[in-house]
Amino acid sequence: MLNSKRLHYIDVLNCIAIFFVLVLHSSQLAFSGNTNYSNYITALVLQSLCIPAVYIFFMNSGATLLDYRKKYSTKTFLIKRFKRVVIPFFVWSIIYYLYDIKHRAYPGPSLHPNPSITDFINSFASNNINNLFWFFYTIIALYLVAPIFSVLVDEHKKTLFAIVIANFIFIDCFTYISKLTGLKINNDYLTQPLLTSDFLGFFIIGYLIKENFFNRKGENWLIVIGMVTLMLSIINDLTLKKVHMLNNIGNFLYSIALYLLVKRIVEFLYKYKSYQFKLFGILSGVSLGIYIIHPIFYEAIYKYVFHVTPDNWPEFVQLMNNPYEIFLVPIVSYIVLSIVIVLLKKNKFVRMIIP
Repeated sequence: MLNSKRLHYIDVLNCIAIFFVLVLHSSQLAFSGNTNYSNYITALVLQSLCIPAVYIFFMNSGATLLDYRKKYSTKTFLIKRFKRVVIPFFVWSIIYYLYDIKHRAYPGPSLHPNPSITDFINSFASNNINNLFWFFYTIIALYLVAPIFSVLVDEHKKTLFAIVIANFIFIDCFTYISKLTGLKINNDYLTQPLLTSDFLGFFIIGYLIKENFFNRKGENWLIVIGMVTLMLSIINDLTLKKVHMLNNIGNFLYSIALYLLVKRIVEFLYKYKSYQFKLFGILSGVSLGIYIIHPIFYEAIYKYVFHVTPDNWPEFVQLMNNPYEIFLVPIVSYIVLSIVIVLLKKNKFVRMIIP
């Protein structure tokens, strides 16, 4: 039975986030194709719609973990995070390294035709085993600094919000201005180590939203502004990025808007319609497993259903233009992998490496 105090919107957002990940990786035509492909613009639009995927995971992590001191010590917090994330990350890095020797999945895994311990260490240190694992490097960094920012949660929420604003200015605004004007604005020294991570703003804003830091009017403005940035991004896609002013609009505000909208809808359904989100609670628990395993599953679909692999790149790009690949692969993958992972996690050992 699910805890009645469970944050159901977190479960729903986890499900949305991992499905968005699957869509992002089935619409890679946006990066590998061009205007000659019939579904190129479709892929561009899907990328804009689903881009909050991993950002939602960061926001959910902040919402559920930044106030960990209310539940347990910092030592316990770090041990729990080590077991849940670091161990699976390392184990699956080894698995993918061995997998990469003979297999080629796309996107994600990198080829390692000359494997060695030294090559593994260098690849692991530089995210060159499965580049989709950038998520792990980032979330581990956020876990390591969480004890620093967690001391602010009780009486210094405005300070946390100031950090979010600074993060937004130094990351999104400076990047946008730099690319819009052509000026080379070096913000490396303003982001790390000063603000620890480019994604710290997502981590903290997730917590502030959970704590209802913003009043209703403030949330409304965030939703409106965020959805306007999404509309501008889609216009940018539809015009094939010809409107210079619309290029490189950051994803921070859209991610916040989507997050707030889902939270409101879920809370309304739970409070006024007595809707129980048990299925979302179950599916939420397989999100990380899907993130880890889906490149292998994608390769299997491409190889055994479509009979194409990235080794034949021209044919593979043609496959990426196939609407079945773009739309059906993520749906089938989500359904099949959810069932498989739920069953696998009944085993205690599997739960250690597929959290």
